[in-house]
Amino acid sequence: MNWTIESYKTDTYELSPTDTQHEYTVYVKNELGKNVDGALAYGIEDRTKVTNAMIAKYGQYITKIEHHRGK
Repeated sequence: MNWTIESYKTDTYELSPTDTQHEYTVYVKNELGKNVDGALAYGIEDRTKVTNAMIAKYGQYITKIEHHRGK
């Protein structure tokens, strides 16, 4: 199976005048490009945790991981 984990930056939050945080949507897509699973992540560290959780759940199917820059 050729499934993909893809993440997209979907929003940016201003936490303070000098600090922002990005929201990411992380999807697992099957070989037809259909979403199998998805989750929101807040910041790069959380995106890494969500991606690792998806790998743990669907690792036998995943062949590629793509992190898109988004907006």
